[in-house]
Amino acid sequence: MRYNFHTHSCFDDGKDVLENYVKAASDKGLKALGFSAHAPLNEANEWCLAKNKLASYCRKVKILKDKYREKIDIYLGLEMDYIPRTSEDFVKIFNNCALEYNIGSIHLVKNKETGELWFIDGPEENYVNGIEKIFDGNVKSAVKAFYDQSCEMVIKEKPDIIGHIDKVKMHNRGRFFSEHEKWYQDLINRLLKVIADNQTIIEVNTRGKYTGKSDGFFPSTAILEKCYINNIPVMISTDAHEPSQVIKLFDEAISLLHDIGFRETQTPFFKARID
Repeated sequence: MRYNFHTHSCFDDGKDVLENYVKAASDKGLKALGFSAHAPLNEANEWCLAKNKLASYCRKVKILKDKYREKIDIYLGLEMDYIPRTSEDFVKIFNNCALEYNIGSIHLVKNKETGELWFIDGPEENYVNGIEKIFDGNVKSAVKAFYDQSCEMVIKEKPDIIGHIDKVKMHNRGRFFSEHEKWYQDLINRLLKVIADNQTIIEVNTRGKYTGKSDGFFPSTAILEKCYINNIPVMISTDAHEPSQVIKLFDEAISLLHDIGFRETQTPFFKARID
C-alpha cells in the first residue's frame, strides 16, 4: 500500500498546483495523498504559506478531496515549524483550519541566549554560517539546541507526525560531528524516549536522498533500528515538492524497513502492511 502525507505545492515552496499532485498520485497507484504546506510563520521567509492564502489552501484541498474521492483519499494537513515562544500554537491552527493531521518539524533552530535563528535547510553556507556566527563555532551546542527544540515541540505541541527528525545532519556529512559519538547518541535517545512517551509517529523522509542533499534517509538506519527496538511507529514520506516526487524512493524505504524488521507502517489514519 503506497501513500504520501508530506507534499508541498505552489502554495508554499512546491513547484506545481495541487491538482497535478493528485493526478500523479492517482496514476502511480497511491491509496492516499496528504497535503502539508508549510504553515505560516511570524518570521520572514520565502518558503511558508502566506497567512492570507491559508483559507484558500484549505478550501482547494477540500474541493479536490471531494472531486477525486472515487480514485484516491485526500487529506488536509500542514507542516508546522516549532520555534520556542514565537511560533503559532499548533492546536489553535489545527482547530481553526479543521486540519486532519499535522507534521511537526524544525527548520529554524533558536539560540535561546541570543534569540538568533539558525536555518539548517537551504544552501550549505546558511548551515555553516549558523554554526560559526549564531553558536560561535560550538557544534555540540548547535546540534543540542536542535534536539532540545525537537523534544520541546513533541512535549508541548504533540504533533501527529515528526518530520525529518535528524535533519540537522543534512549538510554535515561527517564534517562537523560524527553521528556515532556518545554525546550525539545521547541526544537521539532522549528524543526517541520523548516521542515514544507521546505516542508520535516518525516519518522516514526520502527527500534528502533523492535530491542528493543527504547520503541516506531522515532518520538514519541506526535511528530506525532504535525505533524498531522501542516499538516506535514509522511511516514513509517523500516530502514531494513536484508531482514526479510523490512516490520517490518509496519502495527503497519499504525495503529498508523490512530488512530492519518492520512489518507495517502507521499513518495517522491507517496501517499499511510490509510484505
